[in-house]
Amino acid sequence: MNTYASLYNGVCQRDWFQARARGYKSTLEAALHGDNIPTSVVENLIETTRAGTEPLRRYHRLRRKSLGVSSYQVYDFSIPLVTFDKKYPYEDVLDWIVTAVAPLGSEYQARMREGFAGRWIDVYENEGKRSGAYSAPVYGTHPYMLLNYTDTLDDVFTLAHEMGHSMHTILSHEAQPFVYSSYTIFVAEVPSTLSEALLLEYMLKRSTDPDERIVLLQHAIDNITGTFFTQVMFADYELRAHRLAEQDQPITSEILTDAYTGLLKDYYGDAVDMNPLTGITWARIPHFFNSPYYVYQYATCFASAARLAHAIMAGDADARERYLTLLRSGGNDYPMEQLKKAGVDLSQPDTVRAVIEQLDDLVTRLERELASRV
Repeated sequence: MNTYASLYNGVCQRDWFQARARGYKSTLEAALHGDNIPTSVVENLIETTRAGTEPLRRYHRLRRKSLGVSSYQVYDFSIPLVTFDKKYPYEDVLDWIVTAVAPLGSEYQARMREGFAGRWIDVYENEGKRSGAYSAPVYGTHPYMLLNYTDTLDDVFTLAHEMGHSMHTILSHEAQPFVYSSYTIFVAEVPSTLSEALLLEYMLKRSTDPDERIVLLQHAIDNITGTFFTQVMFADYELRAHRLAEQDQPITSEILTDAYTGLLKDYYGDAVDMNPLTGITWARIPHFFNSPYYVYQYATCFASAARLAHAIMAGDADARERYLTLLRSGGNDYPMEQLKKAGVDLSQPDTVRAVIEQLDDLVTRLERELASRV
């Protein structure tokens, strides 16, 4: 623990030295300068999320009750609420994913069908093949996608997620010269997350199996809690730790563990029980050591996607065109400006609240599904 704390202290001290050497007021300002993002975006993200933790707590109280456990710990988060082992063969789900993106227009759907039919995707596990899934952009031709598809529900959403990246790449490369064809992580996860949101709504509407609907809702909720709330908490922790360095305060394993434990209590309240080891999670998050001030971008992408998805699914044609323009813009402007043109202002609390409201709605729907199953 002391070794990890010493390493992380070194990271924070390095960042603070480099920030001062280049004339920045803080490590956060230095980290955000490259993409021209004001520090208020991260500060607003943290402040608004901390004020909106009740849906997160509701979900975990519901999980505790449904699982029937006397003690509910962080390691219980991954336990499914119902037993469900339905298989989703690859060929069966392609039409679902295409149909789900109908709000984005028939041309978008046609391009997606072209991708599925055009041998863009290495679908199944194979000897010597790397794990995971990704979409690799290649300027001048279509992207190449890698999957390790095993017929699970998670694989279905992974396919939709990666195809969202691929459609972003296609539209960006067609509209932009090579120098502006790449897009930043700040916007990269918007189309992938939005594709998953559209697929979720489509699958919920077509499902007649109560257990499947519960699993779908849990998948969507866990996506929000893991990709949004957890990443904001991580960003909150990073900012606190770096401010210790900026204020010339000590950074030890005890101080880091106390800080992380305090954040867990702030975000989860009494919905989750703690044990003596819960607070040392900070020591096992690679991004803290390798990529400081990176994780907040997962949360901002999720907030942007929630805001856009709400308008697009409501049938707002202007919102759809603004969104497609965002995908075509590649890296031709700073990401905050690109998102503003699409109708998303991450400096405003309402944008962050869109995710909190989305989670609140999903938890309410899950409560109804679980109550009707009893």
